[in-house]
Amino acid sequence: MDFDAQTIDRIVNGVLNQLSASRGVAPLGLAPAPVSREASPSIAGSTVVLEANVITADVLLGAAGHANQVIVPQRSIVTPAAWDVARQRRLAITRHADEKGKNSGQRVPPHSSVSPVSPRLLLIVVRHTDAVERFWDELRSTCRRELLSCPDDAAALAVSTICRGDAEMVEIFAEQTYRAACRANRNERVKAVAVRDAGDVRNVRTQLKANVWCVDPTGRSWFELRQLHRAIVGDA
Repeated sequence: MDFDAQTIDRIVNGVLNQLSASRGVAPLGLAPAPVSREASPSIAGSTVVLEANVITADVLLGAAGHANQVIVPQRSIVTPAAWDVARQRRLAITRHADEKGKNSGQRVPPHSSVSPVSPRLLLIVVRHTDAVERFWDELRSTCRRELLSCPDDAAALAVSTICRGDAEMVEIFAEQTYRAACRANRNERVKAVAVRDAGDVRNVRTQLKANVWCVDPTGRSWFELRQLHRAIVGDA
């Protein structure tokens, strides 16, 4: 069964509401967003600072008002429907380093811009590791990144990105690479593949022109991820 971006957002909102009502643990083990900050975001000129673990389309619309920029935590999850809203309203989404990033010693700049108008490449991270974070530190100036919670959401965002022309290529970092590739390939404009190394990439290139590459980063070093990326983008 396929779900569009709006359906995914409704499901996410329903889960968040149930968790809020029961005072349970926030999804993905993330700390709950302060209700006061989410309901009354800080506004500085045309910029809104929104503290929330999951940014859905409804959350974005409720907080943005007439602003043209929204600042969200570094590790917040922005749903596909929220990105659609940002593109439609020409609303820039910028990430700031959260406390976890500051305390971890990772090289996270105070503000890293993530624009709805993306460059050539989109990196979607479902499986996060220290090597992935280090790889992103090196790559951040050349593309934009999205953090998602499952391979199905990653596939949906990849399809939306390719079909809208927001990027020419998508890399998905997830454990379930075959599932992500299979779901993305349900769209005729997408050619998604799961690859393990540069040899796989070369074999794929001899047979088709892939535009969505699915990689499992588990157990891989930063150097391995960089070499695989270079093979995918044609720099190896």
